Amino acid sequence: MNYSFRKKNKIVKYIVIHYTGMKNLNLAYQKLSDSYSNVSSHYLISRGGKIFNLLCPKFKAWHAGKSKWGLETNINDYSIGIELENKGHEHGYRNFTKNQYISLGKIINFLRANFYISDRDIIYHSDISPNRKKDPGEKFFINNIDVKRFKFKKKQIKYYSLNQMLVLYGFHLSYIKNYKKYCIESVKRSLNYKNISPQITKKFIRDFNNLLFN
Repeated sequence: MNYSFRKKNKIVKYIVIHYTGMKNLNLAYQKLSDSYSNVSSHYLISRGGKIFNLLCPKFKAWHAGKSKWGLETNINDYSIGIELENKGHEHGYRNFTKNQYISLGKIINFLRANFYISDRDIIYHSDISPNRKKDPGEKFFINNIDVKRFKFKKKQIKYYSLNQMLVLYGFHLSYIKNYKKYCIESVKRSLNYKNISPQITKKFIRDFNNLLFN
């Protein structure tokens, strides 16, 4: 099992949701448990809803990789990783199961209570590494676990540019500058679009506004 000790000045503030992206549960479990794989996670949830607590959250798992969010980098330092069994976009991406949502909701409620994590800080792998990752993807519906990521009560100004909305969403400024098209695709996955592309349409701008402010 790969892990590191958290530094005293690194406080857990995020939950990062992933999919395994592997052909079956056994392969995913083996990879997440293998000290030679250079990856690990705190939790793994099977399609049947079985929860594997792979690593105590007080330790740092290696789940986020090269990552940025808001003003911070190296999100492993500040986060707890949860992997959902799913073959992913490369091996046959499919809907997540009801049992997975039930188990995920239980873990998140536990972590929210014990680490004082807000809904705003329950994020996706594709958010913190939009140029590299697609998970958990457009077939993941966060409303199924009663999480409201965006609670902006009202607009502070009448009109927000796309870049301003991407900042409010949470993307690191370097991603917006260098990987804007991937940030747009990441937002579309959060909006559960069936067709993911960097194309900017009036509908997308309207949906993005509704995601942030409604």
